[in-house]
Amino acid sequence: MPTWLDIIILSIVEGITEFLPISSTGHMIITNKILGLAETEQLDAFLVIVQIGAILAVVSVFWKIFLGWIRAWLALAPKSPIQKEELHASARKQSLFAASAVIPFALMGFAFHKQIKALFDVRIVASALITGAIVILVSEYLIGKRRSPQKTTDSLSLKDALLVGCGQCLALWPGFSRSAATIISGRLRGFSQGAAAEISFIIGLPTLAGAASYEMFEKAKLLNAEWFQYLAVGIVVAWVVAFIFVKGFILFLQKYSMAVFAYYRLVVGGLLLIFFR
Repeated sequence: MPTWLDIIILSIVEGITEFLPISSTGHMIITNKILGLAETEQLDAFLVIVQIGAILAVVSVFWKIFLGWIRAWLALAPKSPIQKEELHASARKQSLFAASAVIPFALMGFAFHKQIKALFDVRIVASALITGAIVILVSEYLIGKRRSPQKTTDSLSLKDALLVGCGQCLALWPGFSRSAATIISGRLRGFSQGAAAEISFIIGLPTLAGAASYEMFEKAKLLNAEWFQYLAVGIVVAWVVAFIFVKGFILFLQKYSMAVFAYYRLVVGGLLLIFFR
């Protein structure tokens, strides 16, 4: 059984790593090893459900966008007091495009759920961290050679959303990072670095929500009162930490490239291969 300190540490790691391109799943596996926690179904459920904190962080940062989408759909209701502006049609379209990005990930995750669970190993995480680092550096080089104007979040099309969604499937390899996969996919589709990050955060919302909901439905019956207390505190801690790091990451991307995260991944991946043989 983990201690309260273990729970706080795991929740902080979740909040820091969920939206950075360094893999939250990979770092949670590494943290478990360092803390010496036994692998149980209850702990597995906690590690997924605590992502609700990261979900709340994204909602907190991008609440204006989500509120605009809600208002756009409510405008369709009979006798709605919300004026049916042309802007609402664009918002509805954007929300549908963002939601569609989850489809490839959901299909792959459902089809290969058991095989993916078998990949939760430190050496596999290490290989994913290193591979992801190389992909980041190569994509930074290819994007740097382009001279074309960079697209904004508002120009997201259905094709863009589905291709970014396909890229997100790389995150099913533990250690690759959903954030890295979607930001790189967005950048290769011609979006600015900031816009690609926003798209990554937004399409991550239904992805994380779906995973957390599935885990709650499947394993909530295994959790006792103490585990629910752990979850309540863990979600709040992850929410606060993720909010800070999402805001910080957005500011970081306005000035710097993602190369620093690639070098970090190479170092961590290399150390894992050395110390976890």
